[in-house]
Amino acid sequence: MSQRARRARVIAAWTLLGGSIIGWPISALTLARSEPPFILGLSWLAIILASADLLTSSQVHEEQGEDGD
Repeated sequence: MSQRARRARVIAAWTLLGGSIIGWPISALTLARSEPPFILGLSWLAIILASADLLTSSQVHEEQGEDGD
């Protein structure tokens, strides 16, 4: 994977993470008021965990790339 692709992946992961942390309470107070809070929380938590996983795997790929050079 190229350095540019890795950087894009990290930026996308940080964007997802930040957007999810901000979007969760906003959606709970506006668009998804009728949604049960637990279910809404699980949905947002899935996105947060996926972005954290993406960040972690990107870091591992970066460290492996540095060791291989």
